[in-house]
Amino acid sequence: MKSEAVIESFRPDAVSVLLLLGVGVLIALMLPLSKIAMSLGMTPLAYAFWQAFGGGLILFVCQGKGRAIGWRGSVARYFGFSALTAIALPNVLAFVVVAQIGSGLTATLYALPSLATYAIALTLRMETLSLGRAMGLLMGIAGCVWILSPSPTGISGETVPWLMLGLLIPLSLAIGNIYRTTHWPRGATAEQLAPGMLLGGAILILVAILIRGEAATLLVGHPTLWGILTIQSMVTAVGYRGFFQLQKRSSPTFLSQLGFVITPAGLLFGILFFNESFGWAVWGGVALLMVGVVLANKPVKSRAITPCINGNRMAE
Repeated sequence: MKSEAVIESFRPDAVSVLLLLGVGVLIALMLPLSKIAMSLGMTPLAYAFWQAFGGGLILFVCQGKGRAIGWRGSVARYFGFSALTAIALPNVLAFVVVAQIGSGLTATLYALPSLATYAIALTLRMETLSLGRAMGLLMGIAGCVWILSPSPTGISGETVPWLMLGLLIPLSLAIGNIYRTTHWPRGATAEQLAPGMLLGGAILILVAILIRGEAATLLVGHPTLWGILTIQSMVTAVGYRGFFQLQKRSSPTFLSQLGFVITPAGLLFGILFFNESFGWAVWGGVALLMVGVVLANKPVKSRAITPCINGNRMAE
């Protein structure tokens, strides 16, 4: 049996860092926009549909018909699973949770995908365990528990169930991070894949809306809502175009560090948009979690990941 090569972890360049910062801020901006839309009566599912559909449509039109990628079997599976793990499930959950706990605390959940991604990579033997990363994982978990623990200066007991539901967001994103890298369709570009994932997410959300008999919730009558949806669609289009470019030029673990940007940006947007405030327990938990994520993502030697193209491993 051929042994697997051991390679250095991805080392980011300036472009990757700028993409990480830009995409992270744009994703964080989606949270306050969605909260405003919820306050005007839009349901989380309806908002998630228009967000994905609008962003995907803009990217599809911009890429031009000649550059579109066909929805053949393997590509359709890629779009479907990517849409589920990166768009449909995490965004619907985020829009549900943000209405209950605010955009600031919801943003803290985006610091966890890097920990979850590394844990999954260890389970799949894609990376080797290191003491520094193990300590980082433990610190990150401790920070998360700290945030989730009710206290007079932290969060209320009523908030805990919503935060627990929100933990599905980083788990879904982590699974998607690894899947999109290992199953990237042969010859496809980031420009081709971004609209497919967004439109695939819109289709999944639409099916859920129709099954629930809530088609009427898709109707938008409030002028302010149209403005928010237009802004959200443009933010989504630019954000996820950069997201796929970052996915292609980096690694699943580096991509998952979007939480480094989303968490502080989300807390800042919560303060600026809604005058949200957080006690010392929340800020202390966030600080501990962020230190843990930094330690868990320090470069170490890891197993080479052989991408799976169209369901088959590439030749090494």
